[in-house]
Amino acid sequence: MTNVVLYTFAIFKETRHSEYNKGFNARNPFVYVSAENTPGFVDRSGQSWKRNHADRTRDWGDRNVSPRFLTTGAHGDTAATLSLWDDVESVYAFTYARFHAEVLKMRYDWFIEGDYPAYVAWWIADDERPIQADGAERLDAFDFKSPFDADGRPLSMDRQKIQQRVEVVRSHMRHGQDA
Repeated sequence: MTNVVLYTFAIFKETRHSEYNKGFNARNPFVYVSAENTPGFVDRSGQSWKRNHADRTRDWGDRNVSPRFLTTGAHGDTAATLSLWDDVESVYAFTYARFHAEVLKMRYDWFIEGDYPAYVAWWIADDERPIQADGAERLDAFDFKSPFDADGRPLSMDRQKIQQRVEVVRSHMRHGQDA
């Protein structure tokens, strides 16, 4: 079996915990729970909003690793996530539905626009665990515009499967399961 790894990356306009980023920081718990309620979600690095953020034992590798295009000290705070999914359709459904989609629409309120990739995805064996540095180094892996399968062949995503995943998330929302 294989899993899809998703690494996201952005550079804040202001420091992470500034008043300027209050709206972004307030949405994080809802985005995390939305991910966890999306069928096909496996796990993620870091702390769930329910966990103790001071305990970094769940981090997958050094969180202070940056992609190659950053010049040390030349940029402000960054935001990065690393998560595992069963398939491309599941991560796509999460990315473009509900809370995460809202954050994506508003991303330039908090993050600088750049000519760098905002995310990268790749396949790993289900007994492997990626680390933050993997994402920072894999900026040339697939994205949703041109995904590939675990064997490197072009992948045509199953739109019906995506819609089913979105409907499950919406159902959770209607029943107050991720609020």
